[in-house]
Amino acid sequence: MAIRYPITSEVQNALERFPRIGERIRGKLPESGRSELEIVRLLGNAQYEHIEALLAFIDDHLPASGSIGKRILEQTDLLPFHRALSEFDLLAHLQGVLGAEHTQPASAPPEARRHDIDLTAGSTRMRVEVYCPADFFGCQLVGRYLGMTFKYLEVDTGFEITLRLESLRQDEEKEDDDDLFFDDAMRENLVRAWLAALREEATAWISRAQAGEERLFQDDTASLRLRVKVDALHPDPAYRIVTQHTSMRSAEARMFFDHFGTPQSTARSQWGRKLLDKLQKRQCGAPSPDYLRLLVVDFSLADTGWPEFICWPDPAKRLASTLKLLIAEAGSPRPYEAVLPAQLGLECGFGKAIILNHWRAQELKKGVKTAGLDRPCQPQIAADQPQRRNGWLRFATPLRRPPLSNTPVRTGPNLREDPDFQDLIESISALQA
Repeated sequence: MAIRYPITSEVQNALERFPRIGERIRGKLPESGRSELEIVRLLGNAQYEHIEALLAFIDDHLPASGSIGKRILEQTDLLPFHRALSEFDLLAHLQGVLGAEHTQPASAPPEARRHDIDLTAGSTRMRVEVYCPADFFGCQLVGRYLGMTFKYLEVDTGFEITLRLESLRQDEEKEDDDDLFFDDAMRENLVRAWLAALREEATAWISRAQAGEERLFQDDTASLRLRVKVDALHPDPAYRIVTQHTSMRSAEARMFFDHFGTPQSTARSQWGRKLLDKLQKRQCGAPSPDYLRLLVVDFSLADTGWPEFICWPDPAKRLASTLKLLIAEAGSPRPYEAVLPAQLGLECGFGKAIILNHWRAQELKKGVKTAGLDRPCQPQIAADQPQRRNGWLRFATPLRRPPLSNTPVRTGPNLREDPDFQDLIESISALQA
């Protein structure tokens, strides 16, 4: 679902501060107006440390990123952007360990591209494919897109609005209506269709709405109901505050690999079916003595408060057992020699490699160690903001980028208190933690 982002003075300023990004996309942008490129959304919010660190990371590693970096700059949808970013994160990690001369994006043309990365770790050659599933639930789509949908509505007015999202299937006995739980019945395609229709309706409505007016948007198919209230209107179209009172959550993803169900139920889940489809594509090619085939499954989009859970013993055992079932279902020949759970981001962490071809186990273990694919995930302490801030600054300042210009920036008052921007910060932080 593409959203068009305004080409503001912040964007133009960021293009100067991140020259490699600027060099590659400046010719694709109009001098004014809007662009669907996701990188424009980041450039327009570079004053936030999370986003500046990410932009600096991309800008620094862009020269050696080949087709993977190109895909990042061309994405026009948030989730595909983060999937491309997962490939970029892993490539940067491998190049940092092995050197760019030993780690390259797959060289086949896009129409024939099978896997993502070719690497040489000592005497071991590997083909690597990165897979980044988007979680089990529609909650993630709603959480990522809803505030952005309203913030970037293409209308010539500024506003302050309040959103309250409700589920039509919500338990009637539940006392706390602000705690909205999404279950597995909320399929991704239904949520996407509802969000696309919502944007069109909201654009037409808010163009003529008055302060204090309220509107109900309901979709029975996706079982969602959204109440929107216009708290205030402003003449400056750049002034947008979107407040979302509803607390949204899906089931803790860790529980599906720890407490809930069995390996069989995990294999039959929506996540398991998607992973089976990925395995059956066999994107690293046929088995060969000349190279090893590795599938890296990135959990960075999982809805969890413990992103390092893939390194815990019980989830690791569940993952291994589930993979054995899926591999048996995928049939012969084996699609990969190993599957590696990962948390990909500015700093990458990995779980234990799940060996599928035990005849080559020693070769795999040696290659994984040499390539730095055995670095464990680091626990993330949500309350430790100073530590996280220092981590972002390490990526944001290595090249002493030119300071922000003195060009006046059109923003509304109290921009740093804007709840929508805070949601954006948390989204980027959660995806890059």
